Formats: sequence, C-alpha cells, structure tokens
Amino acid sequence: MTRPGFQPIDRITHRAALVGRTLDKRTLTPLDGVVVTITSGPASWTARVVALQQGQPAARPDQKIADASGFFRWLDLPAGAYTLSASLSGTRYAAATGSLALVSTAVGTLELQLAPTAVTGIVKAGAPAAPLAMARVRFADSDDVGYTAADGSYTLSSIEVGTSRALEVSAQNFITTTQAVTLSQGQTTTAATITLTRR
Repeated sequence: MTRPGFQPIDRITHRAALVGRTLDKRTLTPLDGVVVTITSGPASWTARVVALQQGQPAARPDQKIADASGFFRWLDLPAGAYTLSASLSGTRYAAATGSLALVSTAVGTLELQLAPTAVTGIVKAGAPAAPLAMARVRFADSDDVGYTAADGSYTLSSIEVGTSRALEVSAQNFITTTQAVTLSQGQTTTAATITLTRR
C-alpha cells in the first residue's frame, strides 16, 4: 500500500549485476573515459531512475564512465532486458550499442566494441616500382603518425574526421608527397596508392 504523496519503489529482492568493458574494435585494446548509458531496461529500473532523479535532478544513475582498463559496472539491478550505448567525445570512434538479459542473483557481462576512424593504404617507390618500407605517414594537421610495413602497407587508427585532410608521406631520399583523404566516423577508409619519387 502506498501512502498519498509518496513514490512507490520496488523492494530490493534482487542482486543482479552488470559488468562490462569498452574496447577498440580494431585492436581489442581497452578504451577508458567511454560514457556508457543504459538506454532501456525493465519497468522497475525505469521507475527507480525516475524516483532518484526527483530528489536529485542532475543524478545520472543510468550512466557510468569506463575506467582505465575499460571496465564499467552496475550493482543491484532488477532482472530483465537491458540495452546500453557507449560513446566517446569527438569523432575518433563511432558509438556502440549492446543488449543483454539479466537474471536475479547473477552477474551479466557485456563487451562494447567502438569502431575507430581509420585510414589504410599502400606506399610504393617509383623507378623501379616496389613497396616502400618505413615511409612516414601522417596527417599534416595532427600528431597522428605511422610507418609503412615491409609490404608498403600502413594504417592510422583512432583519428579525427575532417572534411578533407592532407595525408603526408615522406621517406629518406624521396620527395615528400601529400594526398587529400576524406574520412568517415567509425569507418576505415582505403586511400589511393601513393608512389614516391626519388630525389
């Protein structure tokens, strides 16, 4: 029975928990500082969030920040189906979503993989044409730098999107070359093959 003027709350008869981790989808390394939000849950969870925010309007019981190892956790959740989203500020990664069903007295686990914005391509030497190893590849307006492998391939990952960014390629005894690249958030763009001319 609910007394007039009081918010009904569910009895805490459950001890379900949710433990998860945020990872870079390309390298599977932990991502810290990711904002993880419960975007939907059972009715008892929604009612609890509403009740908490009535007393503390700025409270965000539906949000956690992933720690240095990429972990996040909620304890003492009602059993039921949950959907979560994970995002980082900026355009280096696309947001990720995931769902799971929690069972009372159990721990549910969820891995959220955020796709990085990346560019990949090949660098060759001209006259004679051959893959060029250890060429320096960077975006002219940032510190995003990489080097080509033995087969001339390179990948720059977790980079900011720009309408058209200048990819600069340099190597000893070769003329530095730039190429415009358009990136899409959370996508891997394959740049045209770059051929460097000997000095």
